[in-house]
Amino acid sequence: MQKKLLSLAIAGALAVPGVAMADVTSNNSDITIYGHIHASWDYITTDQNSGVDDNDDNTAVFRNARLGMKGDEELKYGFKGIWQIESQINTGFNRLELRDTFVGLAHDKWGKVTLGRQDTPYKASTNYLDFFKDTVADYNNIIGTHLVQGEESVSTDADGDGTAETETGVTSPVMNYNERSANLVMYETPQFYGLKAMVARESYSNPEDDSDDEYQATSIAAIYDQGPFYASLAYEQWEGQAVDGVVDGGDPTGEGNNGATNRNNTDSFKLGLGYHFNGGNSKVHFVYEDIDHNIDNSIMSRDAMWAGFSHRIGANEIKLAYAHADDSELNDAEDDGGADTWSIGLDHHFSKRTKVYALYTHMDNDDNANYGLFKGDNTVLGNDSGYDFFYTNPDAGDNIDAFAVGIVHSF
Repeated sequence: MQKKLLSLAIAGALAVPGVAMADVTSNNSDITIYGHIHASWDYITTDQNSGVDDNDDNTAVFRNARLGMKGDEELKYGFKGIWQIESQINTGFNRLELRDTFVGLAHDKWGKVTLGRQDTPYKASTNYLDFFKDTVADYNNIIGTHLVQGEESVSTDADGDGTAETETGVTSPVMNYNERSANLVMYETPQFYGLKAMVARESYSNPEDDSDDEYQATSIAAIYDQGPFYASLAYEQWEGQAVDGVVDGGDPTGEGNNGATNRNNTDSFKLGLGYHFNGGNSKVHFVYEDIDHNIDNSIMSRDAMWAGFSHRIGANEIKLAYAHADDSELNDAEDDGGADTWSIGLDHHFSKRTKVYALYTHMDNDDNANYGLFKGDNTVLGNDSGYDFFYTNPDAGDNIDAFAVGIVHSF
């Protein structure tokens, strides 16, 4: 439930000693305070090629927990001024981080324009479909994620002769197509018989400065949501922002926008489908994605799919999901770099605002793949990967299992 207070009351409620706040009027303006608190206890087991299993016991992991305020103001000609400030509660770094934060104009007939830090249309088009959203079994373990290969070296006794050999080209998963862009301008149409469209543009370009920081992107999506049916089509294209990655050769872990790496000359297409039946208690969802790096023989190009089913009986909800990433185009699609993951979970809803859950998920990597499991905001355990999003292993081909229990509360 969202709690709406007049802006004057909010100003008083949020007043802090030593901080001066200007007087705020309440003319035609409400402020909504909202939040979403999600924490889990994850137990991670990795089946390493070395024969030594690694077990991580990761308690109190905050998972995209957020606190926000938003509001609007009635303007003339039917327009509204709209704004939102949303922060992520990151316990791993003991800080708040900006999430969707923007300002814009909205009109019932003409749609809305927003500027700021926002989910791209591509990301938003299938957010609704993920039954395991924000958990260790999040569909972004595969969807929106691809592998990159850098020049980082790892020494292992690969042939078992007692001598460590140095291997290069260690793969890492990066979540490049699950983006909340920092400086996005976006237009969203009004909904017409369940159909709406979104188009967004992001650019950071300084032609006088020849650096890897220059990039530009376009993201579009069409969404149909009416009755028991849901369908979406989305496309996103990036230029620049290689960040010394596989395009140029070098370390693939440099930070770009939101930790994105190696996106130069890449684009992606995504299809989402959903159908609800049995009075809405049963749901079937499906996502297909094709990420393409416009360079031949690239590890970054791959197809993937995700399918999920949920069924609710009273206060309990059973959930199943399966995802598959094809081999990449490296070595003519014979790189053995795909992965499969499946998940099963049970939610118990105490109310519309509070639930607890338990789940099990398994990631089965091919010999040259290193996909991981979403680790939330705790950065203590697991190997760094891209922006440190995943529990992964230093060697490709390792499988990962996770059991998690968690609690979610929204207000």
